[in-house]
Amino acid sequence: MTGAALSQDATWILLTSFLVALMQAGFTCLESGFVREKNSINVAIKNLLDFCISSILFAVLGYQIMFGQTTGGWFGTIAPVRMDAQTPDMVAFFIFQLMFCGTAATIISGAVSERMRFSGYMIVTMLTAGLFYPLAGHWVWNGLPSGEATGWLGQMGFVDFAGSTVVHSIGGWVALSAILVIGPRIGRFGPNGRRIEGHNLPMAVLGVFLLWFGFFGFNGGSTLALSDAVPRIVMNTALAGAAGGLAGMTLSWAFSRHPQIDRIVNGVVAGLVSICAGCHMVGEREALIIGLVAGAIVVGAMWLLEQAEIDDVIGAVPSHLAAGIWGTLAVALFAPVESLPAGGVLAQLEIQALGVVAVGAFTFGSSYVLFRLIDMVLPFRVSAADERIGLNVAEHRATTSILDLITQMDHQTRHGDFSRPVVVEPETEASRIAVFYNAVLDRFHTETRRRHEALERMVELANVDALTGLANRRRFFDGLGRGVARVRRTKGVSALLYVDLDGFKPVNDTHGHEGGDILLKQVAARLLSVTRETDMVARLGGDEFALLVEDLDDARGARSAAEKVIATLSEPFTLDGLDEPVTIGASVGVAVFGGKGADEASLDIESIVRRADDAMYDAKLAGKGTWKMAAEAVPA
Repeated sequence: MTGAALSQDATWILLTSFLVALMQAGFTCLESGFVREKNSINVAIKNLLDFCISSILFAVLGYQIMFGQTTGGWFGTIAPVRMDAQTPDMVAFFIFQLMFCGTAATIISGAVSERMRFSGYMIVTMLTAGLFYPLAGHWVWNGLPSGEATGWLGQMGFVDFAGSTVVHSIGGWVALSAILVIGPRIGRFGPNGRRIEGHNLPMAVLGVFLLWFGFFGFNGGSTLALSDAVPRIVMNTALAGAAGGLAGMTLSWAFSRHPQIDRIVNGVVAGLVSICAGCHMVGEREALIIGLVAGAIVVGAMWLLEQAEIDDVIGAVPSHLAAGIWGTLAVALFAPVESLPAGGVLAQLEIQALGVVAVGAFTFGSSYVLFRLIDMVLPFRVSAADERIGLNVAEHRATTSILDLITQMDHQTRHGDFSRPVVVEPETEASRIAVFYNAVLDRFHTETRRRHEALERMVELANVDALTGLANRRRFFDGLGRGVARVRRTKGVSALLYVDLDGFKPVNDTHGHEGGDILLKQVAARLLSVTRETDMVARLGGDEFALLVEDLDDARGARSAAEKVIATLSEPFTLDGLDEPVTIGASVGVAVFGGKGADEASLDIESIVRRADDAMYDAKLAGKGTWKMAAEAVPA
């Protein structure tokens, strides 16, 4: 069954409703582009959900408060309304106003971005759509379908044709109170504060174009009829937006020496917002002036917020609240006097100012108090850790390949662990970055390994005898110092064996230095074979060696070690290229130190070495190939 054809006016209202609905896409692009990527999903989903919530609340409650039968011009009677019982024109009007409510609610989203809990934002949306917007809207627009104003401000002659105050200023006031409650983003202000750039400014610019297109329906549809006023309204809307953008560009260029994107974007929005109130009453020249002033106001308001350290991420307060106030007052200044309900500029300006103050006092005052009270019970702000990681992950467990990559890189930076490569899904926007980053890590590991090996080699050269691989003089004396410290602490017994080879010089003279070097290497190997792993064997230079033997029961252990050394070095050595083996010997001086009865003088390192050296010479004088105990040794 087909119904009767829609009237031309109802059709026009529906079409413009669709254009206003498109503004939601504009706000989503604008706000998502102006935030950092780690919060872009959160902002987008807030724009979607606030439209869902505001639509339901406005249908169930808000529409009746705003357009129901008035109670003293202050609020509408809350009574169930069945839309299927209404005329098509009234249903079309309801749809149009539903889109306006959604617009007012979504203005707040961008201002509080990057640090407000999702649950807190849903509460703000519910209060805006169910209380602040319909109540203040009732004062101005109640009776609009009948063409007779019945709200108290409307009855006084307050003019707000398409919502400079009712939609945009209300959204701006609520946004201001919300950002005052939650405070600025981490790192935005303070000693090390800085501007925080959005991650996708081209998308933000696309959002402005969508908003601009939506404003044609926003203002053009407010005629509630396809009348001959529509072309002029659309013209004024286009010109005011363009003038606002040019003003934002010019002033930002003049003060910062470059055209700032956020000033240009918000200049356009401010021009569009400011013309809403009087777009049906002014001409093209007045529209240009209103837009130009709005662009200048938004630049000044953004600067004032920054000076006050109030963090409005996208500039919603300057572009919607400040520009909305200006646009509302501009009606009295630029509309023809004969069209003003008050009959004069000053009288109309008083009414417009009263409306601005009344709506602002109610909306800002009530929202700020309610938000403060709610914040005490359910904090609006996320934790510092969640803010740093981003609300995409913290609030929605949603992520992107870039964010995955950044998270892994941040973890490596915080923990100093670069042992593993980063892992991202292939064929994503982050995969090529990950490939290059992993290549850098690989090169870093290679260079680190080379440097470590070079350092180890330097340490080895500084502490190891290059020919025999034994500890050199420096390392041996370091070890002897630690050994003395141990016996001083434990009262144990240790010994220093000073070894000098007998008959090495004839072998070296006969077979050359090459033969001598081979012999010294074999001597080192034999000395290692008769000592324990805990003992230290060193070459002090030439054909002199030293052994540090620790953890002895008494001096007899030192004598046994000396006898092993002499025995192993007395056996013949086979040198490469020689048919007959060569025979050498060793003279050993033993200095025992430590024990319970040891005094400090006997634990002096120089004294221990001197005693061992003297004992070695005693062994030489005794006929070589033997060992002698130093006179000061601890008795067995």
